[in-house]
Amino acid sequence: MTKNYLEIPEELYNKLSDYAENDQLSIRLENQQILLENPKINHTNKQNLALHYFIVPSLASGIIALLIFLSTNHPQIAFTGSRHLSVASLSIILSTLFGFFGFIWTYLRKSCDLSKSKFKIFRETLTLSVAYTSISFAVQIIFWYIIGKTFSGVTFDPFTAGFLVLVFVGIIFYFLISAALSITLPNLILLLFTTFIGGILVSMATNNQKDWWQHNFSFLGTGEATQHWQFNITLIFSALILLTITDFLFAEFSKSSLYNYKFKIIRVFYILIAFLIAFVGIFPAQSWTMPIHNNSAFGLVAVVLIMIIFLKWLVPTISKEFLALSWTALIALILSAVAFMGIHYLSLTVFEIIAFAIAFTWLVMFINSLRGIIQEGNEWQVKLLQK
Repeated sequence: MTKNYLEIPEELYNKLSDYAENDQLSIRLENQQILLENPKINHTNKQNLALHYFIVPSLASGIIALLIFLSTNHPQIAFTGSRHLSVASLSIILSTLFGFFGFIWTYLRKSCDLSKSKFKIFRETLTLSVAYTSISFAVQIIFWYIIGKTFSGVTFDPFTAGFLVLVFVGIIFYFLISAALSITLPNLILLLFTTFIGGILVSMATNNQKDWWQHNFSFLGTGEATQHWQFNITLIFSALILLTITDFLFAEFSKSSLYNYKFKIIRVFYILIAFLIAFVGIFPAQSWTMPIHNNSAFGLVAVVLIMIIFLKWLVPTISKEFLALSWTALIALILSAVAFMGIHYLSLTVFEIIAFAIAFTWLVMFINSLRGIIQEGNEWQVKLLQK
């Protein structure tokens, strides 16, 4: 009888033995990947888990909506619109409320790392729940705006309207629960981009009539701007998400043999950058807060410049391509500063946008590079044998 073997390095064997149950491992194929797991661990399918979690809140939202619609004594309920309570308005309100607390409960139950402090767990959970719920809220606003234009004047009886609320809340709740069950570093990076870029664009759009660009980029967060809280909250939450990404990245890095004091320095840099981004939002560019705002903004760029200059020393194994890209970013930052302060070619607004865009993009790309180094350190060569 032919026996098949898998020859693996001793280092990999020692790591796998920590996961084995009586020297047994289960193996499965998923998304073109081979996964080795402890056979005793109950790997509940995430899709089924999300379905299980979303049924009760969906039914509860449908019942609540029905009771509210019946209490209005209106024979017909609008699909969209604000004249009376509509399917759209209740769907948005209930999905946001149920989704927010459902995300918190699911994330704490499924993804909480017991090695983290209670403060980090609280900060991480609250940040992610608010961020994901806010994104779902924004998507719903856009969706119902389109639906309102498409199905203008459509109404339903209270029972049908209540059922529709149940369906729409269920859809949003399902995706929020699925997101809470699938928090990974790439997803967090995408969340950071979505939150930051989306919030900044909304702030720009709402202040278009005030010609904010004639002042400076920071004008969006001052009291003179329309709904300035959007700009400031965007920066604060972006900083919190960056802190969460830093926790995820270096928690994974700390398990690697590559982890040393240089990576601890990088971690401190990222924490400092997150605080500086938050300070830009907490202290708007006005009155007594102006010095703190300006120093935080310039400090952010300065820290990025320091990281780029010492990049080769901090991470000797960094790729030549990323090193070249980093020096290109450094030169671009210096040239933009000269164009603004030296020859006055760039306006303050353009300089701020360029500097912040380069710094922010480089920080995210550096995270991806560090993640790639971690993955390279967790790769081994194996051989298939047959006897």
